[in-house]
Amino acid sequence: MSLLVIAALLYLGLALGFILVVDNLVGLVFRDPRAPVQLVSVYIGRAFAASQKLYRK
Repeated sequence: MSLLVIAALLYLGLALGFILVVDNLVGLVFRDPRAPVQLVSVYIGRAFAASQKLYRK
């Protein structure tokens, strides 16, 4: 029974991983030309600034 649960969880994990990979590939090919391209570091900087602002309050 536990083997069946482990197999089901692995299957779900692989399926979700496959969906994320395909979604990212489609996002690379079909980009929205109106949306500006931003690097991940911009998001990290914004999150850090917001957390510092909340910490000071």
